[in-house]
Amino acid sequence: MKSFTADVQLHSCLSPCGSLESSPGRIVQAARACGLDIIALTDHNTAANCPALATVVKRVGGLVAFYGVEVTTVEEIHVICLFGDVATAVSFGEFVRTYLPRLQNDPERFGDQPVVDAEEQIIYLDDAFLAGATSLSLDRVVGEAHARSGVVIASHIDRPINSLFSQLGVWPLGVQLDACDLSPRAKASAWRGQVPPGIPFIRSSDAHFLAEIGRQFTTLVLREPTFEEFCRALHGEDGRAVLCTEAAQPVAATM
Repeated sequence: MKSFTADVQLHSCLSPCGSLESSPGRIVQAARACGLDIIALTDHNTAANCPALATVVKRVGGLVAFYGVEVTTVEEIHVICLFGDVATAVSFGEFVRTYLPRLQNDPERFGDQPVVDAEEQIIYLDDAFLAGATSLSLDRVVGEAHARSGVVIASHIDRPINSLFSQLGVWPLGVQLDACDLSPRAKASAWRGQVPPGIPFIRSSDAHFLAEIGRQFTTLVLREPTFEEFCRALHGEDGRAVLCTEAAQPVAATM
């Protein structure tokens, strides 16, 4: 077994309120500068910039990428849905898009939403209201992601808005979430009693700006840095593990 550092909640220039500097190419550069081994792109309600990330990661090397979407459910809960291949993530993102409200993005409030290629050229500006809540229930999102062999992580469960506990008050019975995510200042010990046994905690940066990448990460104990191994680690199989420290784990970025 080996230890790998993972930051599995990153946002590109496509996410509402994300930095326009956060192209997939620059995200990869920042992640490598931070010494990360595994990253995941999880833009709000879309995976349209995942193909560019896949191209850059293959071209540059030295980094493994997962691909996903941070979905806002009808309950206004943020959940990270991750997949091992870019095609599945994009297909899932297109599915999620059909449940967005029929509103257009307001660039003055949320910024432009550029879909870009690996050379940082804008392909088009997405005018969907990606900042909005979908009409998908939490249970439906989990079921749809699992049907595509994905994993679902409850985002920043300690936050007073858009978190599982802020919206529901309690952990939902019968919803098969795979893990939960903590914000930088959250203490894992304060939340363990509210989360069912066997549900691992992770820490991610939730970076919307390049300088935030790697400010938190999770250590994964795996045989190799693959999505299959990550899934097995979430269930603690055969010595694989997800290690979430009590305090945040800052990484000194050189960007």
